[in-house]
Amino acid sequence: MSVSPVVSNSSPAGRAFTMSELVARTGIAPSTIRYYISTGLVPPGRTMTANRFLYDERHVESLRLVQLLKERRHLSLEAIRRILPELLQLPSGGAFRPDMWDVVVEARERMTARTSPAARLLEAGIAAFDKHGYADVRVDDVCQAASVAKGSFYRHFPSKEDLFFAAARAVVASAINHLSEASSSAPLSFDTALPVISEALGPHLPLLLDLISLAAQRRPGHGRVLREILVELQRALRSCPDPVMASERAEEVLERSLIAGMRSVLVSPLLDAEMATDASGYSSG
Repeated sequence: MSVSPVVSNSSPAGRAFTMSELVARTGIAPSTIRYYISTGLVPPGRTMTANRFLYDERHVESLRLVQLLKERRHLSLEAIRRILPELLQLPSGGAFRPDMWDVVVEARERMTARTSPAARLLEAGIAAFDKHGYADVRVDDVCQAASVAKGSFYRHFPSKEDLFFAAARAVVASAINHLSEASSSAPLSFDTALPVISEALGPHLPLLLDLISLAAQRRPGHGRVLREILVELQRALRSCPDPVMASERAEEVLERSLIAGMRSVLVSPLLDAEMATDASGYSSG
């Protein structure tokens, strides 16, 4: 199967470099660069003579990004090949932001694995934990909803608890993706970030409250996962292009979004039911 190069080499961008200059700018060995070119991961240089090629800033950016994704995210070259074009299209240095790597990787994984048994189990698990709560969810019910045999469940998740942890991580990853999309269209401040996070986390508040409750009971692993997802949310909020979004403000956004979610899920329905009862009693009197 032929592979299209990541970027075109039809028109150089800015200054041109020889192979030795490209090696000096990227710190990557010539043999490695030639391998990347031969496999289509990086495009060939502009031909000057039979054995002489020139490269440009796009080659420098591509090569640096490949190395960063290998070293910091431990991605295979095939995985990098799939996401590199999308990263290189991001504006103003976005390709080198680790939070954007995660967003693109997760989006690509969702696209390619949407119909996999693990993806269906995770989707069904999130829906079940949101609706019934951790204690009342049965593996049998999740498997039935996902159209997966129960014996296959344990190939993907060692236990219901592991599915629950994966569901919590997936919910937060989706919220971070939602935040990133919102901030890409307009800068987010403290006041504008709050409704974005509340909207993203609100539908999954039962799942998150379950995790908080179980962590408070010191159930093994739950506190670790809770800290993990809260740290990821704080990092995403602090990365918003707003100089006042310091660590304390990011924490406040999370606190207020959880409170707002509890109010909408718990307090408002109770008040509505009480008002309806009062109104019914008044009418019948």
